[in-house]
Amino acid sequence: MQLKLRSMQIIAILALSASINAYADSWNCSNSDLVREVVIEYPQGGSVPCNVVYKKQTEGVEDQVLWSAENQEGYCEDKARELVASLESWGWVCLETVSSEVEEVEVEVEVEVEEVVVEEVVVEEKEAVEVDVEVEIETE
Repeated sequence: MQLKLRSMQIIAILALSASINAYADSWNCSNSDLVREVVIEYPQGGSVPCNVVYKKQTEGVEDQVLWSAENQEGYCEDKARELVASLESWGWVCLETVSSEVEEVEVEVEVEVEEVVVEEVVVEEKEAVEVDVEVEIETE
């Protein structure tokens, strides 16, 4: 029972960490009472095409698409990080956020559990002998 519970915990942790790491695609930056946001948008859901959008949330200015890429993977991510680094060098405090428009990612993990049967051995004096068993869980 504990083995099965432990396996489920491992699967849950792997799934959670995969989904969290996959979607750091926006930053909220603040300086005094001003708030700006740098967002990477993926109109078709893949890594390209993409747009880097700059939002001046507290200044009543329209959102600006600063950079776009049609087929160069990593371009928008690099440009967004460069912009965030520039903002931080100018005194802005930027925090990485998770986009509300992310898609759910499913992670499948196979866990192979071997069933182990431990029998109690009784010797002539009717004393129980302890048997140590090690169980290894292999995940793929």
